[in-house]
Amino acid sequence: MAVSKKSSSAGRFGARYGRKIRVKVSNIEAQMKQKHKCPQCGRKSVKRISTAIWQCTKCETTFAGGTYLPDTPVGKVSQKASGKVGSE
Repeated sequence: MAVSKKSSSAGRFGARYGRKIRVKVSNIEAQMKQKHKCPQCGRKSVKRISTAIWQCTKCETTFAGGTYLPDTPVGKVSQKASGKVGSE
């Protein structure tokens, strides 16, 4: 019996929308569903509550972030410019 390949989260689309779009959706959803680092307590326990709203499951800090990731590339650049990242 052949070993079947594990389908990604974009497997729900079947053969529709094209391969490129399905790969992009799969990558974004995989990153989104990972646990992220909390800006308050530093633990990897931040989960997405809804669009751009993130909450730490340990300290229950709720904050706004990016739609798919808690910290956007533009946000990282602005934090570097203001000097908040270098103080860690």
